[in-house]
Amino acid sequence: MAGTPRIILINTIIIYLITILLTACVDVAFSNQEDDSETVGPYYVHIAPNGIIMPIGRVLLVRRNSAYCAVKFTKFWAGKTDGDHYARYESYYQDDGTGNLSNRNIISKKAELYSPKARWSLFGHPVTFGAKKEIECGPIKLWWTGKGSVYFYKRYQTEGDYGIELAPALWTDISEVNVFDKQIKGTDMTIVDRE
Repeated sequence: MAGTPRIILINTIIIYLITILLTACVDVAFSNQEDDSETVGPYYVHIAPNGIIMPIGRVLLVRRNSAYCAVKFTKFWAGKTDGDHYARYESYYQDDGTGNLSNRNIISKKAELYSPKARWSLFGHPVTFGAKKEIECGPIKLWWTGKGSVYFYKRYQTEGDYGIELAPALWTDISEVNVFDKQIKGTDMTIVDRE
């Protein structure tokens, strides 16, 4: 009977450590959303049911309600191993409903994303420490998994409609962006089709 309290204590400590690990989402990212292994060329856009892969230098238009955002990747590179992924991006956010991303009231950001190679796995999911996988565009947050991969939501979030629409564009400069371009149909900006 003396071993029973020790087993309970050990089980409690294990559950406590797993809970801490799972709640430390800032430092630990779980993802099995792999980026496409194909080379992302200047015109290559891959559309998937839960996201999109964009090439370097092309604008990804984002809308949530009347707020607009433009995201552009400016550099992709690998780290010390094939599993280390890095990217640099720019984002431009505008929420006054005009859709004019050249106004002075835009919120712009230049940042880096990084995903070091997973060193171990938890319940079959790769675990990466020290990753920064969130694309920030004002209050709109998108999930990144390598190269130009952009997802509507994180892998461990409930699948659903978060009110975010994505549209790949041929524009390469923020001054070219026209959220009312005729190729973007009506209020349905979503060029991302479900496969």
